[in-house]
Amino acid sequence: MPLDSARRMQNTLPHSRLVITPDGGHCHNVDNPDAFFKSLSKFLQDVEDGTFQGA
Repeated sequence: MPLDSARRMQNTLPHSRLVITPDGGHCHNVDNPDAFFKSLSKFLQDVEDGTFQGA
């Protein structure tokens, strides 16, 4: 998804997060697995802790 489209989407979804993965292409978990799993782990931890505010 083009970055400008992703930013517009984030701006319309309350409490959303936009994570930009360095060197990320179409398949972020393959292109940069370390960055992908770091952001995924942060999200899951926030859900588990009850600090994530869903859209």
